[in-house]
Amino acid sequence: MKKILPVVMLSLMILPLFASAAATDPVWLICNVFQKVKMIVAAFGFGLAVIFLILGGIKYMMSQGDDEKATSAKKMIINALIGIAIILAATFILTIVEGFLIGSGIQINPFGNPCGTY
Repeated sequence: MKKILPVVMLSLMILPLFASAAATDPVWLICNVFQKVKMIVAAFGFGLAVIFLILGGIKYMMSQGDDEKATSAKKMIINALIGIAIILAATFILTIVEGFLIGSGIQINPFGNPCGTY
């Protein structure tokens, strides 16, 4: 049952993306789904990393001079910062891949919509 729960949760998160994508052109459909999934995963990962960063800070403050607890808290903070860096890099790479998938290469748009205008 524990292995089925993440699959069900993921499918419930992705299902509205397909239901709301009422485009006739498959390029726009793929682009919309790709953007929404990228946004959901990045927001979830970034939020989780920030929570671990805060928990590491609290753990560091509560170490009360114990070197083992302080080292563990520092590792948690460093890992959270590495996680944030990985999420930002992955978002950048996915934006590049998305540009290549829609056939127009890398697009730099100040409004954050690499698929063009709707």
